[in-house]
Amino acid sequence: MKKIILALVLSVFALPLSAQGISASDSAILNRILTHNRQYRTTQGPFQHERIKKGVHQHKTGTFYCERVKPSKAGDIEAKIAMLYNNPVGDYYIITTTHLYNGLNGRHKKYNFKYITLMKLLGNAMAWAVNGDIYNLYDNFNVTFKLTSDEQNYIVALNSEAGFNKGISRILLKYRKSTYQISYLEIEEQFGTIHKYTLGIDANGHHQQPIYNRPIDQKVYVVK
Repeated sequence: MKKIILALVLSVFALPLSAQGISASDSAILNRILTHNRQYRTTQGPFQHERIKKGVHQHKTGTFYCERVKPSKAGDIEAKIAMLYNNPVGDYYIITTTHLYNGLNGRHKKYNFKYITLMKLLGNAMAWAVNGDIYNLYDNFNVTFKLTSDEQNYIVALNSEAGFNKGISRILLKYRKSTYQISYLEIEEQFGTIHKYTLGIDANGHHQQPIYNRPIDQKVYVVK
């Protein structure tokens, strides 16, 4: 019981400095999301990806993998992420501690974080979103912040006229109230293309509970 009380106290009062500018009530929820996500070392499960460009909808499906990484210094990547597509087969989007690999829509691009720090920040933005670390997203980008909710999710909206990172103007995140885990990620590019990622739904539209804290085969982060 003492541990539970201590955790609750810390979640409300031990707020990061970035809580400045965010209301106390919103900070309390963000802190619960951040605190609860620390118990998830790994996450894996199905996902759906809807890409909308100039009114054209493209639907993709695959398997999502995420593994928390303890950064050796400030600014280092805080999670390895792999989105491996089965439709279309062979597509991928992978973030490691050193590179970002984009293998979508026939493109095969490799970005080395050592030389392209902007892509490293984009990689960390994905890691922070999946890890429920809204504070780092708020601190590292010039954004407006809004927290709302529906019956099942807490909803975080981050908007930036200047752009998060070379063309991203908006990010919308949903975290399940039951687990505080991310269930939905929406990214809008400044030129209008929208990406909607729904986690925990397979290619047939069936809901599947993501698997937590199971070791991930490191081969999923390797680009062949």
